[in-house]
Amino acid sequence: MSYHLSPKALVRLPQWFFFVATLAVGVQFVRFCLAAVAGTAEAVSRPAGVEGFLPISALLGLRRLLATGSFDPVHPAGLWILLAAIAMALVFRKAFCGHICPVGFLTVRLGRLGQRLQLARSVGVRLGVVLGLPKYLLLAFFLFTTFFGMDLAAVDAFLRSSYNITADARMLLFFASPSATALLVLAGLALLGLIFRGSFCRWLCPYGALLGLLAKIGPTALRRDAAACTGCGRCRTVCPMDIPIDASPRPMDCTACASCVLACPRRESAVRFVFAGTPVPWWTTAAGACSVFALAYLAAHALGLWNASLPQAMLARLYAMALAH
Repeated sequence: MSYHLSPKALVRLPQWFFFVATLAVGVQFVRFCLAAVAGTAEAVSRPAGVEGFLPISALLGLRRLLATGSFDPVHPAGLWILLAAIAMALVFRKAFCGHICPVGFLTVRLGRLGQRLQLARSVGVRLGVVLGLPKYLLLAFFLFTTFFGMDLAAVDAFLRSSYNITADARMLLFFASPSATALLVLAGLALLGLIFRGSFCRWLCPYGALLGLLAKIGPTALRRDAAACTGCGRCRTVCPMDIPIDASPRPMDCTACASCVLACPRRESAVRFVFAGTPVPWWTTAAGACSVFALAYLAAHALGLWNASLPQAMLARLYAMALAH
């Protein structure tokens, strides 16, 4: 008996793959941290993929790369992930957010649950713009601090500091033993996500804000054919970011997930992606995102720039000290 995957299932494959891969990286990182505390870290490797959760360090690494032409030796994988996300945004809209980001994956699932529980609500376009201001303010702060508020010596000093080297361990401690305030904030964000689809990504994520701005100048756009549209509203109902598809051909919150394209009841969808003005298949952004990430990963390994170039014994000692606090 042959089994045929539907387009809806196919478009979710990258999301699930990267989410499961993130869980595997997390388990391996916990094993490394436990080994570091036990004094046996030499036998357990630290997964470089955990650096994807250190965007500030990656941004500082980008500043150093642009200034010196050399990669950050401490968290090179984080910089590669950032460069891949930027490349995706420039070519395939916010495909990183829609197909790779594990936080985006959880945000989408939370929004879908809110819809099933009939908790989901929408906000007007103008209010949505106002609510989205915090992520752009955060982005402006990080960009200004990185490129204007710190000189190259300060950037180097931070990147090589023990605090930055073990930033992922400190992040692990934060989530392993969260304070009451942290739990309240996380619960509030979860409740907000249940009621307003994609609220964290739409209103608070500076990473997504950067990728959305870059997507505005890229060749890929989402267009609606008003003449072919039946006005059924399914496109907005399935959109994880609750975007009114007729608002703009390049909505900055669009994560290029293709849900709206697949939900259209027309044989030839009234909503589609176009690349440099030419219509392209619904799977273009997903395939493009995976291809860019794979190329970045393979290039990093080929150049020996994926794993940190710090001695294993030094890493074990620093992580043991950080985790002991």
